[in-house]
Amino acid sequence: MSWKKSKFASSLMSLFGEPMPDLSPESRVKEIRQAMLVSLAGLNQSHQLARVWARVLYAPDIQALWYLRAEMMTLLSGLLGESAAKAHLATITPMFNGLLPAAQKSRPTSLRL
Repeated sequence: MSWKKSKFASSLMSLFGEPMPDLSPESRVKEIRQAMLVSLAGLNQSHQLARVWARVLYAPDIQALWYLRAEMMTLLSGLLGESAAKAHLATITPMFNGLLPAAQKSRPTSLRL
């Protein structure tokens, strides 16, 4: 069924002359995982960093990666400061669009730094 939907979407997008983006959930999970690991790369080695790195690397699904953002925020805030941590996660969070149920997404906040 999902093959038919993606083939239909691809056909529809070709009518508009726009390239069809890669909609494969598996490839998007890999992209998100890689972006999270890149955000952790270059930090001073610690037990907490090793634990978060391993959890990101071996997260079984998109929901696990979604919830690991909180651990990343805690780790990055402690090492780089809250503003830098929010900047790192601001690039990762939009990558989850379309992969999570609507009730699981974060709500907009009025807090600004």
